[in-house]
Amino acid sequence: MMLTALHKLWHTSAQTDGGPTMNPSFLLAFPLLLALSTPCSACMCKILHPQTFYCMSDIVAVADIIGQGRDTFLKRNYRVRVTEILKAPEEVTKIDRVYTPKNWDRCGYEVRTTEQSQLLMAGYLRKGSLHFTRCHLIYFWNRLTREQKLGFRAGYERGCKCTVQPCLFCWRDCPQPDVTDCVWQQRGCDYQIWEGNHSLYSMCAPTPSGQCEWTRINVSTYQPQITTPETTTMTPSVE
Repeated sequence: MMLTALHKLWHTSAQTDGGPTMNPSFLLAFPLLLALSTPCSACMCKILHPQTFYCMSDIVAVADIIGQGRDTFLKRNYRVRVTEILKAPEEVTKIDRVYTPKNWDRCGYEVRTTEQSQLLMAGYLRKGSLHFTRCHLIYFWNRLTREQKLGFRAGYERGCKCTVQPCLFCWRDCPQPDVTDCVWQQRGCDYQIWEGNHSLYSMCAPTPSGQCEWTRINVSTYQPQITTPETTTMTPSVE
């Protein structure tokens, strides 16, 4: 029973080159994954809620991948055109390059489709540039619900003091949440980040009492200010 449940949690995709891939078209059908802390011979990832992706990332943006840039010894470089910055440190005003590991086993991302526009991208800031892996968030922005878009623009930030806890052992009762937890449960352990009310329409946020609870994102009462990139440029990192 445990093996059956674990098989439902982990997904790979066989490609012609014999390795898995995680381009946006793949993500339309399968859950997004986050890398394990100690991958061995392959990139392994686990499931996270969209809010968790937002809170754990240094930078979240909507961008087009417009071409190959200048690679470093360890990193593959892509030139991007950012149309909206959803989260970034104050000193970051524009992003025109992103970096990902060249090595597949280190979860490097590789463009393998012709459709690479309006991508929701998230990653970490290193030496002034955005770095990400296949296990970070990359997804079609226009495929999100209005609630998810509002979550990435404003709502999820309010819930970053809370923790979304997936209930992974579905044949047992889920653990009781702590004050700062929201339990994320999907029927039959069939976790899909872009399916289910908690993923598509809700966020985990603190109530006036301090208890974190699932809250429906109300798109009719709040219109966030959209941040567009300025003309200054981040200095590409050199490794």
